[in-house]
Amino acid sequence: MRKLIRAKVRFKGLSVGLDIHKKFIQFSVMDRKGNEIEHGQVRSTAEELKKLVERLKAKDAVQFSLEACGCFIWIFDHLSEQIGKQFVHVAHPAKLAAVKSREKNDSNDAWWLAYQLYEGTLPEAMVAEGPLRELRIATRELRWYTDTRSDAMRRIRSHLALMGKSIPGDFLSSQCKRQTTREIIKEVQGNRGLALKRLWKTVRQASRVIVEWKAQVAELVKNLAEVKLMKNELPGFGTTVSSTVFAELGLPQRFRSAKAYAKSTGLTSGYRNTGGKTTKIEMTREGSPHARWALTRAIIGCMRCKKGPGAQVRAWVEERSQHRVKKKVIVAAARKLAEGVWRLFAMGEAFDLARAFPVKAPISEQR
Repeated sequence: MRKLIRAKVRFKGLSVGLDIHKKFIQFSVMDRKGNEIEHGQVRSTAEELKKLVERLKAKDAVQFSLEACGCFIWIFDHLSEQIGKQFVHVAHPAKLAAVKSREKNDSNDAWWLAYQLYEGTLPEAMVAEGPLRELRIATRELRWYTDTRSDAMRRIRSHLALMGKSIPGDFLSSQCKRQTTREIIKEVQGNRGLALKRLWKTVRQASRVIVEWKAQVAELVKNLAEVKLMKNELPGFGTTVSSTVFAELGLPQRFRSAKAYAKSTGLTSGYRNTGGKTTKIEMTREGSPHARWALTRAIIGCMRCKKGPGAQVRAWVEERSQHRVKKKVIVAAARKLAEGVWRLFAMGEAFDLARAFPVKAPISEQR
């Protein structure tokens, strides 16, 4: 049974909800008794926001709440400088949507943000700051260029397959294979040849940028013990995967359990119960998609291993893929890695490979 958790001691001052947009900010102000005493709009500029904060501070102590949206970072930083970070609260949009009024408009959104802040029930989200924010930016850019290159490579193979041609597997791994690929592409004429040349150019440009971002990520995590620990203890966790998971989810200790940490990745199954009917959800997809990408890439990396811990993960996935869809098995394995990350930091437990990924036959026999 769920219980409503209320704040034992209410904030002695004004509670302000901000509904943020690119051109304007809708605000709602509640007094110490929970009554809305003011509402309105200001332009989304630092000068207008500063005037609003100074005017409210002159009346009483003040705290702010805002949603984690596409343009909230500069407002969070600005408010933290003016009134202190402890008085700025960022709401989790998905959790907040479940309790908002069905009559959705800017005024109601601001009111609900102010009201839940006043009640002490605001579902807060983590805001990356300082080095963690820099790492998050770098890992997201690295992922974008990696996906861009992968999409271009798939399109190259698709174009050539329509012509009955193929290129060497993993053609970026050696200079000889790259030269062979270039010669095949040069032979193609017409619009398909033009498309292939442009895609090849995209692959080469993305590869250069990927090298630059990998170097930047390596520099940022040089002194981060958490990233080094994940790399050393967990199968499939290289610098990119470890950095992305840490940048997106922060310290695992802030979650109450391994299940809660895994749930934050969106890799867990769930249920939707309404009207007396229960529907199973295979994957909730809550939380950061970048963390899901990193954890599934760790499993895909293990699928290429022929020995070591990665090989056991591969054997576990292959055993279960005989009776289940392989993609679902990979998701389940990624969830196990997420739970292992939490136990590693919150409980100090080394990752137990035999317990997480037990296999019926020895790896040597399976090969």
